[in-house]
Amino acid sequence: MMCSKGLVKRILPFFATFAVGLFIASFFVSVGAPGFRFRGRGWERHQMFERLQIENEQLRNENLRLKNESSHSRFERSIDLQTGEEVDSLMPLDAPHPPRRPAAPGIRR
Repeated sequence: MMCSKGLVKRILPFFATFAVGLFIASFFVSVGAPGFRFRGRGWERHQMFERLQIENEQLRNENLRLKNESSHSRFERSIDLQTGEEVDSLMPLDAPHPPRRPAAPGIRR
């Protein structure tokens, strides 16, 4: 009986202090267990990843289509207006040269 009396004297103040500390802390922070929502966030992330993969694939296909169109459009067939015959020709890609840069000003002392 004596041993249990000493144990109660040590444990009871600890639990009382712990309870008072929780009570005071409950005014400032939430003491309840946090709500973990991993399933919803993981599923949304998975759906977003799938959408991005589909969009990237569509953009790759569109880029390939545009590259093919641009390479084929260089070698278009044109109709000679005077003779009415089809003529293979390259589209003119000549652009005027850019103007020269002005000379750098010299440092005068």
